Amino acid sequence: METFDYYEVLEITRISDKETIKKAYRKMALKYHPDRNPDDKAAEEQFKRINEAYEVLSDDSKRQIYDKYGKEGLQNSGFSGFSGRDFSDIFGDLGSIFESAFGANFGFGGQKRSSGKYNLDELIGLELSFKEAIFGCKKEIHNSFKKACSHCYGSGAKDGKLETCNDCQGKGQVYMRQGFMTFAQTCPTCKGEGNSAKEKCPKCKGKGFEISEESFEVSIPEGIDDGNRIRISGRGNADKNGKRGDLYIAVSVSEDENFVRDGNNVYIEVPVFFTSIVLGATLKIPSLRGELELK
Repeated sequence: METFDYYEVLEITRISDKETIKKAYRKMALKYHPDRNPDDKAAEEQFKRINEAYEVLSDDSKRQIYDKYGKEGLQNSGFSGFSGRDFSDIFGDLGSIFESAFGANFGFGGQKRSSGKYNLDELIGLELSFKEAIFGCKKEIHNSFKKACSHCYGSGAKDGKLETCNDCQGKGQVYMRQGFMTFAQTCPTCKGEGNSAKEKCPKCKGKGFEISEESFEVSIPEGIDDGNRIRISGRGNADKNGKRGDLYIAVSVSEDENFVRDGNNVYIEVPVFFTSIVLGATLKIPSLRGELELK
């Protein structure tokens, strides 16, 4: 069994609570997801470790075994690593935008906007400081987006020449029979397009797209919270006609040294002398917008 520490993988401590574990998983999963790091085997392996770590540490019984006996204890209990189960529940209202990062289970309002080889809607992460989220700010976004390959017109085939897919005979679906039941699924060879490349395009290596870079400024509204999203229309990936999808920005907010946020409420701990409690006093306490007096 591969040896790595689950707490180190998620960059948390052994006393971290469930909410901290959830936030750490969300942040790390966005950073290392294979769709954000194409053809990067190291990122893919790290993503698997992140999911395995979350699967253990988010489960009280598994975490207890791991803390006491380590991974060997989990192995003896029947746990054999990342199971590949769906973690979409931890992303809350981000669920509607995670199709571009985590597959079709997340969807965009039930609709999938794609350009054959890739989705038009795209997702990126953005980390804000506590005060940037509270007061709002402007952020420079450096975005990499896909556009159809100019040599193969987005088909992934040399000179754009396609042939009928041999596996599904152009139907885009393959069928599997089990007893009296027949099941249909998207053809894994042509990805449901019904045709495939006889020869891969030499420029895009059969991917069907090129990568372009752009920078633009985004206004972050006051009070945005960890896990919220921002939709930027027309900044996603481009199809072969140049029409672009939407860019979704998943916001991650760093913790503050003094203030703790819970929804719209903000908490701070202030030390008070025992005599002040008994006799009463007026204290000066910090707030988000300056100093306040508390009697």
